[in-house]
Amino acid sequence: MCCAGRPILSLASPPGLTSGGRHVKKRNKRLAIGTAAALAGAASWSALSARATPEFDLVIAGGRVIDPESGLDAVRSIGIKDGRVAAISDELLAGKSRIDAKGLVVAPGFIDVHSHAQTIPGGWMQALDGVTTALELETGRWPVDDSYRAAAAEGRPINYGFSVSWGGIRTELLGARAKGLATADEIKMILRKVEEGLDAGGLGVGTPVGYWTETNRTEYWDVAKLAAARDVPMFTHVRSKNSRDPHSAVEAFGEVIATAATTGAHMHLCHINSSGLRDIPRLVEMIVKARSYGIPVTSEAYPWGAGSTGIDVPFLQVKNLPLLDIKASNIEVVATGEHPASDARLAELQRQNPNAGVFVHYLNEAVGPDRRLIEQSVLVPDGFIASDAVNYSVGAEDFTAPKWPFPGNVYGHPRTASTFTKVLGEYVRERQLLSLPDAIRRSTILPAQLMEPVAPEMKRKGRIKPGADADIVVFDPSTVGAVATYAKPTAPSRGMRYVLVGGNYVVRDGKLLSETRFGRPLRGGLAK
Repeated sequence: MCCAGRPILSLASPPGLTSGGRHVKKRNKRLAIGTAAALAGAASWSALSARATPEFDLVIAGGRVIDPESGLDAVRSIGIKDGRVAAISDELLAGKSRIDAKGLVVAPGFIDVHSHAQTIPGGWMQALDGVTTALELETGRWPVDDSYRAAAAEGRPINYGFSVSWGGIRTELLGARAKGLATADEIKMILRKVEEGLDAGGLGVGTPVGYWTETNRTEYWDVAKLAAARDVPMFTHVRSKNSRDPHSAVEAFGEVIATAATTGAHMHLCHINSSGLRDIPRLVEMIVKARSYGIPVTSEAYPWGAGSTGIDVPFLQVKNLPLLDIKASNIEVVATGEHPASDARLAELQRQNPNAGVFVHYLNEAVGPDRRLIEQSVLVPDGFIASDAVNYSVGAEDFTAPKWPFPGNVYGHPRTASTFTKVLGEYVRERQLLSLPDAIRRSTILPAQLMEPVAPEMKRKGRIKPGADADIVVFDPSTVGAVATYAKPTAPSRGMRYVLVGGNYVVRDGKLLSETRFGRPLRGGLAK
């Protein structure tokens, strides 16, 4: 709590992502430096408050402010100036403009570490879901510099960033052999390219080995060893998701956990709901136990039962479907809505258009046992909320045109429009599986802390305190929730009253401002 008229500073130690080892010692050192800076800031802000009431660019007045770093959860007013939080007070603040947040929740903007929807339309829909920073980290981009330049030239409504695409490097170097074994000399070249990508600002390394199942295990370990040396995370779509042997999900999750334990690299497990499937209870136990031993591993999940991918990926080959406990009819072709009626029809579709996008209905949210599996993946202690957002499409083509509202023939996965709001509406308000502060914590400070070693700017995101970036959401806790469904995947979420990026409106009075392009790049700290 703070004295009348004085701002609150967040000085409490943030919840740790790992315990023990070199990785945590570095984080503790950074935390000590940040605390000293915050104390210095406290003195300057106190002096300012003593002189006069400052006029802010914007005041968010009288909302329930939840800051996951300090633990603040109280009615406060926030003063914003020059794109940053300038003061937090229990007294009235004067500003050039004002948001009346009475009865509303004020929280840091959500940080999505798994978003492939790196387009203007994708950014719009994610903003309406409360996302202010969307990062493409599982797959990444190659060359990294080209992706940053293209995004900056086009503009983005929310913040963006990319990891180094290990798969893209393999494609460039190995061509038709990209998804197979590499020689020792080729692995050395791959590692050099990964370093180049990190030097160009890549936010870690994206390793979706689930799409590159026959690549070298030794190479994967070597990439992780490099990531550990550079103190950057690796983001992995595990090698297999089979519910039974051979090549089970237990083996695949074990590869990631063992690599973290033996290299010291921070390994992040992507979408464990669609990677763990019916073995989720055992896999969650593996993650929790590994973390209890201080192994640097984190996980994420989204609250939907269907995944989204290409129809010709290895795990959807007819011979592999029994290993996933699904049938051909569990697969839905996005462009046509067809559910293949037989294995023969699925094989035919894979031959005709191997790049066709599909939904894979692994788990049914409406069926109790399936829903409980999804819930277990979302509720992993210290697990992140992340959307795995994908590009919208019109037929077989990506929809990238800046047209709002969307034309009626645009299609996609509902998780792009409604992941974070679905958690707030269902898991917090309706089912009471998560507290509101914990749901916000999983969507803000935890991903920010993961990314701080590689992207120093993340120290200003995921929290509300003086000096933090004014990436802020203001929502109605009584109505916030998902509207999108598999049948209507572009329906915007409800309840997000205001979304600010750098103190600028992207959503105002519940309406998207489609002309805004306030998103800024998040890049690795060693970018040249």
